Amino acid sequence: MANPKPSPRVLNRAFDRSASPVYLVSTDFEITYANPACGRWCETTLEQLLGVKCVFSSLPSNAPLDKTNGLCPPPTHFEPDAPSSTVPRPFTASAINANGKTSWKSAWTFQLNDADERLLGLLVLCDPLTLESPPEPKPESANLLPETLHTQLAEIHAISNHTHSLESMVGSSSFSVQCLKRVTAAIQCDADLLITGPPGSGKEHFARVIHSARKPERNIELLPIHCAIADQKLIQQRIKEITNELPSSGKISPAPIWLLLLDIDRLAPAAQSELLGFLQLPEFPLRTIGTSTLSQDELITSSHFSTDLANHLGVMVINMVPLTERTEDIPLLSQALLERDNNHRKKQLSGFADETLQLFLEFNWPENIDQLNRTIQLAGLNADSTLIQSKDLPDEFQQSLKAMRIGTSKETKINLDEFLRGVEEELIARAMRESKGNKAKAASLLGISRPKLLRRLQNFASPLQRADQQASSTDEIDSSAFEELE
Repeated sequence: MANPKPSPRVLNRAFDRSASPVYLVSTDFEITYANPACGRWCETTLEQLLGVKCVFSSLPSNAPLDKTNGLCPPPTHFEPDAPSSTVPRPFTASAINANGKTSWKSAWTFQLNDADERLLGLLVLCDPLTLESPPEPKPESANLLPETLHTQLAEIHAISNHTHSLESMVGSSSFSVQCLKRVTAAIQCDADLLITGPPGSGKEHFARVIHSARKPERNIELLPIHCAIADQKLIQQRIKEITNELPSSGKISPAPIWLLLLDIDRLAPAAQSELLGFLQLPEFPLRTIGTSTLSQDELITSSHFSTDLANHLGVMVINMVPLTERTEDIPLLSQALLERDNNHRKKQLSGFADETLQLFLEFNWPENIDQLNRTIQLAGLNADSTLIQSKDLPDEFQQSLKAMRIGTSKETKINLDEFLRGVEEELIARAMRESKGNKAKAASLLGISRPKLLRRLQNFASPLQRADQQASSTDEIDSSAFEELE
């Protein structure tokens, strides 16, 4: 006689006594059960865990319970074609303690179905051993690539301990490594900052992130000025508004006033002089973060831009590069952008099919990160599974890729003289073969005189001469013919 199945109440008691973290995640990604060991691992109460939605994202957020994001299993584990509930699927779960330190555990998911085989959620069993770092990814099939990238992202953010959003800078390229060092240095000081780079490289985003990360407890506002449409009058008006907000005592404000000068390289010359005049006032606490398509050196040497203003703006400079110069970052960068959007979308996505990433690596991204981000967002809306397939990519991307492939295909140069010479040789050779070497007959077939044919035969290359010799060994070019040519 078979042993009866244990009741849910018996299982709950068993899980409650377990030293291993155990929890349930519904198909809506809500934690519906967690045992005491799970609460101790997350350093929170069970009441705070229950009912909280966990998101498949390794990126930091401002949510008070973003520590639960690390508990979220990969969305692929929820798919109907996943292995049956009796076959566990591995992944790496993580939790963030009160000090902001991340710890990892090896975990396995089991699908839970109702009597009609409809998925109710996932049971997650964790190893009692806590890991200081995620396990090294195994070189397996491409289907595990999104989960590998997810783990790498979690480790990057745990090591950097960034509380600000710099998902556009994740990667292993030398540019990403150096740029993050420059960003960290910019955050740690209050110097004027100039961020340069091509359109779409995220300059404004970087400016706002760096400013918000500088002593966030001071909560100093960053006042934007769109320099492409700003003239001398607008600069005066904006500065007057700022002046009116200063203390009436005449003392210098304890905190500087920060301007975000967007596209400073497009500021009109008269407006440049006006702005520089305000910046040079020693009693006026005005500081700047500027963005520019031109580099600082290009601004300095430009005949349309004030050299003094260019030097004043660039106490610290961060230079962005096109996405095509950091292609090795694209897989991890794409995963980071996708996971950031998981915090805002109802449908959770795991990542990208391998063929999709290959298309991303092939594309030239003329609008850089902005275009990559827009493509991923639109593809996420089209996706009918947890992985973004190539068919999900928007029409704009598909057409641009096709045009790029046509434009970059190898061009065939045609030399008209050589082409016409080849055609003429082929026609003469054909006429010689059909006339069996009779030059008078061949000339008649070609519609030219015999002397003209002889002239061409002498000028053409040896292959045609050999064909002439093979076609007829008896028809010699007589001396009278050559006399006719002279």
